[in-house]
Amino acid sequence: MENRELLKQLGKLGFPLFETDEILKPNETIAEVVKSKNARLWEGFPIIFANSNKEHMFNFEVAKKLLYNKEDYNSFMDLIFMSLALYKFLNLKFLWKRSLLNNAELKNTDKFNEFLQYFRSNNEFKLSQKYLDPERLKKLFNNYFMKEDSEIKKIDNIHDELSLEYALSQIFTPKQKEIFLKRLQGKKLTKTEREYFYRVVKKKALALANVDLQRLAQQVIR
Repeated sequence: MENRELLKQLGKLGFPLFETDEILKPNETIAEVVKSKNARLWEGFPIIFANSNKEHMFNFEVAKKLLYNKEDYNSFMDLIFMSLALYKFLNLKFLWKRSLLNNAELKNTDKFNEFLQYFRSNNEFKLSQKYLDPERLKKLFNNYFMKEDSEIKKIDNIHDELSLEYALSQIFTPKQKEIFLKRLQGKKLTKTEREYFYRVVKKKALALANVDLQRLAQQVIR
């Protein structure tokens, strides 16, 4: 994957170096980020990884097969454990994580706890010859999920903006979330946004508003 194509794919996966409307290739993009050995891209890995899984487009086995040497594979595993540790540190509970952890290769609790300790102590750590700063990783991840916080605070009777932001991010893609919030606040939508709202976003909102679905969801997560 050429650099320009990689930047486009990263934009679609929530790491805004370049925005695009082209077809998303999450497994290939994750593999290229791993192989890049670029510290800046590695700092964005938790965002890319979370969005890939949220959209149910990440496939561990497919991504792994794109990493041909042992060094890249080890970096790949470390980046995943680092991401999972960051989610734990931030007290984030993603529904997709349960199925992901069914993979035997991802049950290395020692590696997970090692990265978790780095986030708790804020000590710089080394990942495959690259030094990463836990504080920068936390700030970058939080900034991504809080980028629309100022808009959310304008909505009446919402007291837990951060929880809502994470919940919205589990249901909607970044663009869908933007349109959802604009519609909620009575802002004018463009013709394209309006068409997309009725074609996609409204259907998701109707499903969320379904009382029977809410009841079933509560039963499932008990």
